Amino acid sequence: MALPTIGVHYLGTVYSPFSGQAADSDDGANTGDPTLLFVYYGGATVWGYISPRVTEQVPTEAGDPEDLDPDELFALLEIDGAMVMVVDTDWNGVNYYGFAPVETDE
Repeated sequence: MALPTIGVHYLGTVYSPFSGQAADSDDGANTGDPTLLFVYYGGATVWGYISPRVTEQVPTEAGDPEDLDPDELFALLEIDGAMVMVVDTDWNGVNYYGFAPVETDE
């Protein structure tokens, strides 16, 4: 089952709904946020970040996750509580941000 998506038209900074941290900045994706699963920059058609939580779920036969388009990657993932924000940024295109709560051992 593909991850649920929320589409918005937004020009500002996108924040994780789980950590409150910015998903990215002028320097790129916030790789220090454990709730950030991936960032795909649609205008550039490039993955800005794919977390280890995502890469460990992608079957070997699917290939390198960075070679998949966003919809193909989303269809392979099953992460509890995860969601995708599809953000239309006007002239910069559509960016995709994946978020999930931090895993706990409780």
